Amino acid sequence: MEANSILPILKKKLAFLSGGKDRRSGLILTIPLNSDQTSMEELSATLDYLLSIPSEKCKTRGFTVIVDGRRSQWNIVKTVVLMLADLCVGF
Repeated sequence: MEANSILPILKKKLAFLSGGKDRRSGLILTIPLNSDQTSMEELSATLDYLLSIPSEKCKTRGFTVIVDGRRSQWNIVKTVVLMLADLCVGF
């Protein structure tokens, strides 16, 4: 997947790789949720793209995911966490 194909979605900054790493050298993925702008389809496309960027070596170290739901409703946070659980099964 190329960034150009989902550029309008990426500009919304629904999720991002900060460039930081956790203690085991896994990449940090942040999802800042906002109730009025969160589309699950767009978030899923963003996550698919972001998770395709790192090398296989980085992917084997895993990811730390930060879901910031302070500006969102609980049902949206729960939906995102369940979506991440489904992604982890296929990862």
